[in-house]
Amino acid sequence: MTYRILSFCGGGIRGLLSAGLLNRLAEYCPKLLGHTDLLAGTSTGADIISLILAHVPTAKIYDIYKTTKSFDNPRMSNDRPAYDIEKLVVAQRLLHPENRPLSDLDRSVLMTAFNVGSSGVPWEPLLLHNLPNSRTADTPIVDAVVSSSAMPGMYGSHKRNVDGGFVNHDPTLAAIAAAVSNGHALEDITAICFGTGFMANWIADDTAEWGALQWQGEVDPANRTPSLLVNGNVSPILNLCLNGTSTNLIPQLCEMLLTKERYVYVNPTLDRIIPENDTNPADLHYMEALVATYDLGPAEQLLDAYWACQAD
Repeated sequence: MTYRILSFCGGGIRGLLSAGLLNRLAEYCPKLLGHTDLLAGTSTGADIISLILAHVPTAKIYDIYKTTKSFDNPRMSNDRPAYDIEKLVVAQRLLHPENRPLSDLDRSVLMTAFNVGSSGVPWEPLLLHNLPNSRTADTPIVDAVVSSSAMPGMYGSHKRNVDGGFVNHDPTLAAIAAAVSNGHALEDITAICFGTGFMANWIADDTAEWGALQWQGEVDPANRTPSLLVNGNVSPILNLCLNGTSTNLIPQLCEMLLTKERYVYVNPTLDRIIPENDTNPADLHYMEALVATYDLGPAEQLLDAYWACQAD
């Protein structure tokens, strides 16, 4: 039996791309969400899942991203979070006033986060989900979403948890593994992953003689390794570890597992760097234009084949 996954990557305000493209596919296939078996999300992707769980229509989700004021007026000091994590908590409690544990939800979900540990307690990646045999199914929905969204530098940690991007910016592979571990045959799984825009990075320097100083931030302007932390410094090694592995490798692995027939990565290429907390109207309009023009043909073909869009 076909097992269908929708997956949403991290990327802050660039979740506008995911939300807009989700809305386009929902217009093409009104049964898209109803016929989805597992929703997986990281960071802003977890926020999108939260809105879906609160029964917010996809067009409204897209509008929320287009009009959000969440990233206005950040603190400019790099020794404090740019924004208060409590604002995320309040926003999620408004969406989910009962704050039910994941086990009580009427949909299967998976979100990623990272627990920083404490004295004598090692840190560990977290897969917060409600599939059978989950060790995290008692996590309240508000805690799951906020934990997945707590990007260091942008927000403080939540219950010692930080952004799921440190587990995987793209949670699709984790979702596939969770489905297989719960008895679904790999050949029955199909997935659509919504990215938050591909921003090409590179190092123009000869890195053969680089030491720790250069890998942590002493770079030539010809390089393109922007800061990944709000108010933070450029860090080629951090960018390489997060973007280089997750943005490029995870889609390759998912396609190896599912083949092109059962996996589509929906991810527009950006011609500019758009930070996670960008409020520039020109950048927002640019992303809206990408949403309107991006070729969704492969995703639509996958929906026609596996999502039973035309079923009664």
